[in-house]
Amino acid sequence: MPEPITVHKDSEFFISIAKKGVHSFIMVGVMINGHPEILARVGKGNLIDKQFGVRCTNRFTIFGKNIFHHSDASLLDEFDFDKNRMIGLSYQSYSITLKQYKEFIAITRDIHHNQLAHYQDRNDPVGEDKYLTYPELGVRKLRQGISCYIPEDEEGGQVTFTYKNIHSFNEISTLRSEQERQQIIARSKEINASNTCRTTAYDLLQYPLPYAPKVPSLFLMELDYKTTLSCSKLNPGTFYILPPPPNCFQLNPTQMKVLEKLYKKLEDLPKKQSGSDVTRKKFEALKQLYKELAGEPQLSLTNLLEKITLHRKANHDLFNEKRDQCLFSKFVEAVGFKINSGTQRTYDQMEKDLKEEIHHQTDACTQQNMETVAAPMSI
Repeated sequence: MPEPITVHKDSEFFISIAKKGVHSFIMVGVMINGHPEILARVGKGNLIDKQFGVRCTNRFTIFGKNIFHHSDASLLDEFDFDKNRMIGLSYQSYSITLKQYKEFIAITRDIHHNQLAHYQDRNDPVGEDKYLTYPELGVRKLRQGISCYIPEDEEGGQVTFTYKNIHSFNEISTLRSEQERQQIIARSKEINASNTCRTTAYDLLQYPLPYAPKVPSLFLMELDYKTTLSCSKLNPGTFYILPPPPNCFQLNPTQMKVLEKLYKKLEDLPKKQSGSDVTRKKFEALKQLYKELAGEPQLSLTNLLEKITLHRKANHDLFNEKRDQCLFSKFVEAVGFKINSGTQRTYDQMEKDLKEEIHHQTDACTQQNMETVAAPMSI
């Protein structure tokens, strides 16, 4: 049995949608000393469909059902998916809070309880796993339940998670309407051409988030970033968590425009050389500035420009480093022309937008003052 995990309530939790082969699933966890610790991991599959037959001999029958009708499906615990081996994943990960983690556990528990009732007429499988058909194995895995880290002891600023069956979590979900929850639960019981493992993974990803993440809906499409998973441990060197996007904050139009540029750069950075030290340092520096600016929603334009300029100066050497330069760029620089890094170009654009807006507001204010002075006085 895994040891309990204790973290600060304000630690950075995350929810990730991941893809291995054609299968999409969800991982939820928390950052501990710079390392991602997985707390729960689930995915939808159709092992439980009776047409699967003996092992995978009916693979074409089940494929036809998925395309032209639907196959039975269930949400299963995937903590042992990578047992004793390393697997490569594509993924996208988003920052959440402890409260949002609890909401994820609540909807996952509700799905599981619904499926236990839905498949209750199936016979209990008898014998070792290796002798079972796929549908029998699906029933066994469903009834074995979903285990994850349940938040139990909350004292002061700390929370302790204990690894146990999801049945033990008794908090009620307060997110979304009952209709939305029932739609998610219903979709999790089947697979068809328009309702795949990616569909339910996305349902679970979006459920605790106050925004809709940009994730490809087609299950065959890769996700934005690459990492590895070994014995339920994610590689910290290639794992990146995006903060909430700008539309989650109450910002003035100019500040929103600035944060949108910063966020776009954050999204793009890990797509190239995700394991490099430069990528990591740039990502963390930009993320720090992004969170700082988002936390002060009504900054004046001059203060906003000052913060961006000072942050740029403090990270000048880092932001000047270029990653994976093409031959043309190297040639251009060799003959004496300077090409800024992508990060520097982002800062150039943010500063340009702010200076133009400050100039525009100054001109508007000057014009208004002139009109006030020129207006005839009434007697």
